[in-house]
Amino acid sequence: MLLRAPTSAQRALATMAETKPLLRGVVFDMDGTLTVPNLDFGEMYRRAGVPRGEDILATRWRADETACRVVEEMEAEGRRTLALMPGAAELAAWLEAHGVQSALVTRNSDATVAHFHKSLWHSAPLSPAISRDAAWPSKPDPAALLHIGELWRVGSMEEVCMVGDSPSNDVSFGRAAGAATALLDTGRRLSEGGETNGAELVVSNLAQLAALLFGSFRLASPLLEPSLHAKRPPPSPATAAAAAAAAGDTAALASLSADKLAAHEGGPGSNTPLIWAAEHGHAPAIELLLRAGADANARGYLGNTAVSRAARRGHTAALEALLEGGADSDVPNDKLQFPLHFAAFKLKPEAVSLLLERGGSPLVLDRKGRTAAEDTADAAIRDEIRAAQERHIARALL
Repeated sequence: MLLRAPTSAQRALATMAETKPLLRGVVFDMDGTLTVPNLDFGEMYRRAGVPRGEDILATRWRADETACRVVEEMEAEGRRTLALMPGAAELAAWLEAHGVQSALVTRNSDATVAHFHKSLWHSAPLSPAISRDAAWPSKPDPAALLHIGELWRVGSMEEVCMVGDSPSNDVSFGRAAGAATALLDTGRRLSEGGETNGAELVVSNLAQLAALLFGSFRLASPLLEPSLHAKRPPPSPATAAAAAAAAGDTAALASLSADKLAAHEGGPGSNTPLIWAAEHGHAPAIELLLRAGADANARGYLGNTAVSRAARRGHTAALEALLEGGADSDVPNDKLQFPLHFAAFKLKPEAVSLLLERGGSPLVLDRKGRTAAEDTADAAIRDEIRAAQERHIARALL
């Protein structure tokens, strides 16, 4: 094979990649960042008798019995309606898939952090999770963030990104520690004085942050290993059940045992009959297999589910049968490609519409941090997904 020297453009890209810091971890604020703000701070200050221009959590007010009681009471009330910020779950899943650590530094209490982890957070626990009850000084003093950097054994605080919604607290906190900073401005809390306080990254929803992190940092991620993306010959049906499912032969399927109808044809990592039926768009076969107890979310070749294969091919009747049968529309494959990404990239508008109508998240992220709206050449599909994103975010922020 003839080897060619890299072009100047390729050398420049390689140099740029080498100069990017490695992303070792992301530290989040909680209220207004990972959770939708639901505390009336004006009322809190009024009830506590604290002047609005002062910090209610400052040392002198922590010694005030009335102020402490009001803060604890109102925060306990707020826990009943605490909700995850749109894009938080998708960003957390993206970071976890890339092996990036996540931590929390918040002015909320230990009780609220525990409630958050138990009731709202379905990814790996944020660790460490430092609340106002810890011994560390409050933000924007950088001590807690520097402590996290030590725990993570980072080479430089540039390998850490601090994410929050307050320029004065969160961005200043990150900058004081020497970390990269990202500001979330949903429009409900305008940046103070229109300023970002020098945040390197500014987003209006958390899902947007993934692509910016992907472009600003290096990732030591198994998802980026070339071997994962090497071309491989596609499989063919290898069992009687797989062949019958691929052909849509319901009579042949009905003659087989439930064990054979549910089995991976070549062991884990190979396709099930349900996946073959979805690949070829056979809705009646899908319905039969689901009635026989087939796992609607089984992962096959390259980690693809039946929903992924039906979405990729644009088989809407098959997709409808799967979703009616309880299949999850948001299960990614081994490459972090979701059914919605497949439908959008392969220009299957009816499949896109169906996935969105049936509750699929419009904010799911591929390995590069893109939503499906950034992964399609069709303007109408892009607009539909972006409209769904706006509705999804607006509902959460009501």
